[in-house]
Amino acid sequence: MTKYIGIIILTIGIGLFAYSMTLDPFTDKDEFYEKMNSIMGEENNSQKFFELRESYLTPKFELENYGLVCIILGLYTLILIPKKWQDFKSPKYKGITILIGALAVLLTIGGYVGDLFLEMTRDSYPPWADSLGIPLMSVPGLLLIFSVWFAVNLIGLKKPFRTSVSITDFDLKSINYWYLTLIVLTTILTLILIYEGDFWWTAAGLMWIYFYLTLMLGRQKEKEKLMPTKPIRNAG
Repeated sequence: MTKYIGIIILTIGIGLFAYSMTLDPFTDKDEFYEKMNSIMGEENNSQKFFELRESYLTPKFELENYGLVCIILGLYTLILIPKKWQDFKSPKYKGITILIGALAVLLTIGGYVGDLFLEMTRDSYPPWADSLGIPLMSVPGLLLIFSVWFAVNLIGLKKPFRTSVSITDFDLKSINYWYLTLIVLTTILTLILIYEGDFWWTAAGLMWIYFYLTLMLGRQKEKEKLMPTKPIRNAG
């Protein structure tokens, strides 16, 4: 069932993206550039640029974004989730969990950089604005922050930890509330990103959720295994 859902979402995404390729980005590109050049020396020209651009935009970029969001959701569903939801388990090896966390970091930073260059090609910035060099200067710092965050959360792989745990099997009574909080907050943020059509960080958000979920369930199940069972008292 999940495979069919993934195929449907992927097909919708490809359809939206393909249709967006047939559209022009602006209703009248030449007129847009002409008016843009005319306001270059005016006061508050950046604000006027954004208003001008918004008035000339077609649905092309919006459809492109939502198409890519659907493609990402479809691919994640097809790759990560087996045919039966009950068979959905965490990775068999700790190394794969580490790889998932590392991919989450790379997707987060890659999404930030990719979005900057994509929006530049979409004429989202006024031509008189500063170059991308300034926002790109923050990339090493962001990479360091997310790498440290990733490394800190790898503490969750220390014993007690179990691999190949069913994703659908958890008990709130013995759950790790630290990772549960991270999952809830990241899920809310990812849903907002999906709503806004931010395909870059949708991919990253889903990877972070899977990373946190693996750590949470791996620790929970092994702790449950190690917990002593209470003896059953005979009646009377």
